[in-house]
Amino acid sequence: MKKENEREEILKWLLGRIYRARQKKKHLDERLEKIRAERNAPLGGVRCKPLPRTSGEDEGAARIVLKMSEIEDKIYKQQEEIEQAIVCVMDILDELPWDSLEREICEMRHIDTKPWKEIQDSIPMSRSQCYKRYNSAIAMLLSKEKIERMIEENRESYEKWQADRGMLWQQERQRKQNQKNK
Repeated sequence: MKKENEREEILKWLLGRIYRARQKKKHLDERLEKIRAERNAPLGGVRCKPLPRTSGEDEGAARIVLKMSEIEDKIYKQQEEIEQAIVCVMDILDELPWDSLEREICEMRHIDTKPWKEIQDSIPMSRSQCYKRYNSAIAMLLSKEKIERMIEENRESYEKWQADRGMLWQQERQRKQNQKNK
């Protein structure tokens, strides 16, 4: 039973690639926009010190422009990741019957990244019925050889992602504990 749950979790992780990639791009976009706003704000408009005026090669206005360029490069790479994730998720969902409600629910959830409330309103169907259809789709997908191969090919990446998440969770817990002890 544990192996079946793990296969299901890996499949859901694969289906969630678009959401995670879009979230990462959104954070990069926000970071770049914040830097631009602070850089373009009139003196005193935003609480920041003027850029240092030194003769150092990597300091001053040129350095901030370079950093902004690096963020823009990350955004372009993240857009490519989103496109690759869309193709991957669509390949997975192609294994479901074309005109099935299960496929429609999975497409809304994983391609359109809609919340369950919007999905239930769009279908229209109760949330519990949407969940049942969704779980039915997951079960159908898990029975396909192509999906089984994809799960095995991505198992190591999933385990690394889980380990990274666990490390972040532990670091956050430690940080909160340290703040509590101060």
